[in-house]
Amino acid sequence: MYTIVRYILLAVSHLPLRVLYLLSDFIYFILRYVMHYRQKVIRKNLQIAFGDKDEAYRRNIENKFYKHLADYVVETIKAFSIPMDELGRRYVVRNPEVVDRYLEAGRSVFMYCAHYGNWEWSIYYPYVLAECQYLAIYQPQSGKGIDQLMTEIRTRTGCRAIESQKAYHHIVEYKRDNITTFTLIIADQSPHRNAKKHWTTFFNRDTAFLMGPEVMALRTDQVLIFPSVVAYERGRYEIEFKVIDDDVTKSSGTGLIEKYAALLEEDIRRIPELWLWSHNRWKHKHEDYPDNK
Repeated sequence: MYTIVRYILLAVSHLPLRVLYLLSDFIYFILRYVMHYRQKVIRKNLQIAFGDKDEAYRRNIENKFYKHLADYVVETIKAFSIPMDELGRRYVVRNPEVVDRYLEAGRSVFMYCAHYGNWEWSIYYPYVLAECQYLAIYQPQSGKGIDQLMTEIRTRTGCRAIESQKAYHHIVEYKRDNITTFTLIIADQSPHRNAKKHWTTFFNRDTAFLMGPEVMALRTDQVLIFPSVVAYERGRYEIEFKVIDDDVTKSSGTGLIEKYAALLEEDIRRIPELWLWSHNRWKHKHEDYPDNK
C-alpha cells in the first residue's frame, strides 16, 4: 500500500502548481464546509489570540487559514519533485549571509522553526546556504507510511532526518567530531504533559514551551536563528533570518524561549493565516502544574 500511495503522490507532484492549486481549492471546500476540520480548536485558538477583535475579523482569519492549509497539503506533495530552481523562486531567502557567516566560521546553527508558512519547503536551505551537515529533527508520525513519505521529502536535498528522542545524542556526536551542522527544529509544539516546560506570555496568555531545544543548544553552544516569514502570496514565501542569540553560553535557556516566542508572535500577528491554528496549542494551563513542570 505504501508503494502504491508513494507512486500516486509522486505522479501528482509532477503536475504544475497552477493545476495543484485547483486541487487545493477542492481540499479547502472539503476541510471547511464538509469536514469542519478541527473547527472548535481553530475557533478556540483564535478567540485566545484575537479576543480583542470582533468575530468577523476572526472568521476572516479562519477562512484564510483553511485556504492556506489546503495549499500546504499540495505544496508538500509538490516537494517530492519540485526542481530546486523553481523552489528557489518561490521560497526566497532574503539574507542568507546571516547564517553563512557562522557556518563558514565553523559555528553550528540551530534554526528554530514553527508550524508557520510551509515548513516543508525549508528543504531548499542546503541549496542557498554554506556547505555543512544539514539535520532535521522530527516527531515520528503514528502511521508508518506517512512517516516514510515525510522522511523522503525532508531528506531529498541531503538533509539527515533524526527522531527527536535521538537528536541530542547525534548532535553531541557531530560536535565531538568537529562537524559543522545546521539543524532545523520545530519549537512551537505543545509539550507532552510530563515533559519539562517553560511558561511564558504568548498572545497575552501563559503558554508552555518545550525546554528540550534550548537544552540542546546550550550544551552544544550553537547559534540560534529564527526564520521569519516577511512576505507571502499564494505559492511564494520570503524568509528573513533573525538571530535569537549567537553566544548562548551567556544566556539562560528560558531567555532563549522568551525571544523565540516574541519573534513567532510578531510573525503570526503580521500574517495570521500562516500559523497552524488547528494545533491545540493552549491545551495546558499553568495552574494545573504547581511544580512548574
